[in-house]
Amino acid sequence: MVDVAIFFQQAVDGIGLGALYALVAMGFSLIYKVTGVLNFAQGQLALVGAYGVVILGTTTIIATPLPAVVAVIVTILIGIALGVVLERVVFQQFIGEPVLSVIIVTLALGGIFGGFIQFLFGRNFKAYPEALVFEQNVSLPLGASVDAAYALAVLLSLVVVAALMLFFRYTVTGSILRAAASDEQAAMVLGVSIERTIALAWALSIGITAIGGMLLAMSSGGAGFAIETTGIIIFAAVVFGGLDSIPGAFIGAVVVGLLEELGSYYLEGGTAIVAPVIDVKLNFGAGFGEILPLIFLLVVIVVKPYGLFGTERIERL
Repeated sequence: MVDVAIFFQQAVDGIGLGALYALVAMGFSLIYKVTGVLNFAQGQLALVGAYGVVILGTTTIIATPLPAVVAVIVTILIGIALGVVLERVVFQQFIGEPVLSVIIVTLALGGIFGGFIQFLFGRNFKAYPEALVFEQNVSLPLGASVDAAYALAVLLSLVVVAALMLFFRYTVTGSILRAAASDEQAAMVLGVSIERTIALAWALSIGITAIGGMLLAMSSGGAGFAIETTGIIIFAAVVFGGLDSIPGAFIGAVVVGLLEELGSYYLEGGTAIVAPVIDVKLNFGAGFGEILPLIFLLVVIVVKPYGLFGTERIERL
């Protein structure tokens, strides 16, 4: 028999972890929705956001660090500016080029960003300012609790997904972005500035990704290269929800977080006796919780290639 209280605690942790993934996943989905680019540098861009606070908010690099909140705001603004620069300097040169070329560019950029961070810090964990380390827990029913960082991630991810949905549906700029995503050539004929539209998409995407990277760092007390490895987990989440669906990316990330937490608890150990019941656990070996979302991704691609909410593209030969 499964202990309900323990299951609820693991599920809460999974939702919190999924909310952390969701912000990075929505950044990935946003740029694909507007430009069709599969950005495989997403994990490294989250890493840049995470280490941006270390650079600006601690004495590791600069002698007089910024206040913690200011460091967070400036890091987000740098992420937005980085999005514009990447679009103008790099991706604008690849408009109309084969998809494989753009994918290779994103992989190269990921290597550059990851290498730059490693040049500055090595692969060492760097602690965050005390003001950004949340040690409090929020109490929940059944004796469960959730880390304050997870609770903040849930709140912010809900705000971001709602804001993006309202932005695309009810604003003129959002309508322009949807038009450009639907038919780029038709949008250009109607006078839409595609370059400006794509720059805005990149700015929003990397700004959101930077927030996700910072929250991932806050959840563990500081920035570490483990954040870089979330890129493939994020891809699994986005594919499950649908590559061009922002709400789908949010739902997919939560599902992946649940699978990872529940899989880590129930599929990596033996049988735990928790009075007055036996909490049943299987033993698939250490690390299986991280593999489970990838197995799930494979099943989803086979059964539903466009994800739960993705747009099915039918091409006539």
